[in-house]
Amino acid sequence: MIGKDTSLTPEERQYLADTIETLETEVFVDGLGSDHFGALDDNEESQADWAEYVRRMGEADLTGIAVPESHGGPGGSFVETVLAEQAIGYAGTIVHACQVSLSQHIGQTMYQHGDEHIHEAYLRPILDGEVVVSQAYTEPSSGTDLPSIGTTAEQAGDEWILNGEKRFIDFAQYGDFYFLPARTSGDDGDREGISLFVVDADTDGIDIRDDMSDWHGFRGTGAAWMAFENVHVPDANLVGEAGGAWPYMNQELNLEHLTVARYCLGASQKALEVAADYTENREVNDRPISDYQAVNHEVAEMATKLDAAYMLNTRAARVLDEDGLSAGRMESAMAKWYGNDLAHEMADDCIQIMGGIATTDNYPIERTQRDVRAGRFLGGASEVMKSITQHYAYKTLTSDEFNPAYVGNELDEVPWRDAKASPPADDD
Repeated sequence: MIGKDTSLTPEERQYLADTIETLETEVFVDGLGSDHFGALDDNEESQADWAEYVRRMGEADLTGIAVPESHGGPGGSFVETVLAEQAIGYAGTIVHACQVSLSQHIGQTMYQHGDEHIHEAYLRPILDGEVVVSQAYTEPSSGTDLPSIGTTAEQAGDEWILNGEKRFIDFAQYGDFYFLPARTSGDDGDREGISLFVVDADTDGIDIRDDMSDWHGFRGTGAAWMAFENVHVPDANLVGEAGGAWPYMNQELNLEHLTVARYCLGASQKALEVAADYTENREVNDRPISDYQAVNHEVAEMATKLDAAYMLNTRAARVLDEDGLSAGRMESAMAKWYGNDLAHEMADDCIQIMGGIATTDNYPIERTQRDVRAGRFLGGASEVMKSITQHYAYKTLTSDEFNPAYVGNELDEVPWRDAKASPPADDD
């Protein structure tokens, strides 16, 4: 936030400041600093890097923030959750924030729908920073259309036999387990019949088909195309009811929409700060380029839009705190598409006002621009978010008392001024 954030309480503003300080002084140091950031971008990271990172985040109580203390969590709020994600994007990179984001929304799903086995075997290790998490939703022929997943699981006694493929799976090569949906009943495209499973990474039958880590941005997660061939999953690793996972996934996505947008905004805020410093000190014709209106108006626009995006995001997180994860579909969708589109726009504009130097690795702007591009489709594309928004917006904006008979006959009456009036007479 560039201006005063009246959407946050003083305690929440302090939480954000304290989290940034913790990250900068205790997490992104001693092997996980700037050299590590470079290694991630060059896809030269290691399992040990990610294991150490999640350990430090667990010690700092930054994993699964909204999981209650009774289940080993920090007992925080969803507002604190998004603030922490903002801080990670700001102080680290968005791939760091992505790993912790997985602990937030997967952690909530495990807490709300998992049994004691799921809580003890998987949720607590997430909260303690003992495991690297991987979420395997996307498939070669299914992404946005989640009900069309082709991965299947058939029950055989006290096990499920899993078969299928997953693609573009972050942390596939480093995850200690995979959190994934599979069809257990129903037909292709049905929302009913989808189940969620926790699959240990060392289970027989899991194969990395293709290393997909060389993305346009968002590097360092060991992303991959995976195949599951007759993978035996214990019945105890089913999360919630068999065939009933669709509402769980929708609830999870409600939170993921906010975390993805928030950490991309945090990264873009850092880019804006770097660009502002640069333009204050770079001179053209004996004047700092920040004196030129073409530059300073860009900064003004970015600062204003950034504040708006943060406030949209905080509002949506507060709705989740007040009404639960199934609430705020429109508010979360608004926050995601506006926030993620803006984050990419800001990073690109920062390159524009800095010029050629910003396209080099002398500054982090170039990496930020590549990284935040993925946010526009991660967890739901901007276009899908707009479709969700219009659906709920129409319900709020339209009135049953609007008389459709006036449409095309506006000279007879102003329909929105006197909606209850009798309709105009037919010409014939």
